[in-house]
Amino acid sequence: MARFFREISCIIALTLLGAAFSLFSGLASPPWAEAELAAGEIRPTDARALQVIWIDARSAADYRTEHIPAAIYLNQEHWETGIIELMDAWLTQPRPIVVYCGSAGCGTSKRIAERLREALPDAEIYSLKGGWDAWLR
Repeated sequence: MARFFREISCIIALTLLGAAFSLFSGLASPPWAEAELAAGEIRPTDARALQVIWIDARSAADYRTEHIPAAIYLNQEHWETGIIELMDAWLTQPRPIVVYCGSAGCGTSKRIAERLREALPDAEIYSLKGGWDAWLR
């Protein structure tokens, strides 16, 4: 029985040693670390640090209720009017563009960002990771 506990203890010690090596060497991220960014995404803290043009891709009602200061309302239904306002702002002072929608589960910001990349190939365009919900936190 003592041999069994010694072997189990050895296995546990080696497992913990391997996990510690992976965490401290950077081979694995800690379980409490933030989720990875997908291509074309930006975290709210990073976006706040930059001077960006904000694009609100939520519903008109949500935009009227509350939005990021100076955000331009632009979604699929109001593409023509929103793109003109965006072009005016971007051509006046080119800077990164960040599109946000309601939450992390909302794919509207990614679709609008992709469409904007096609319309403005020289622009730096991101979708906000976590959307409006992340902005409020």
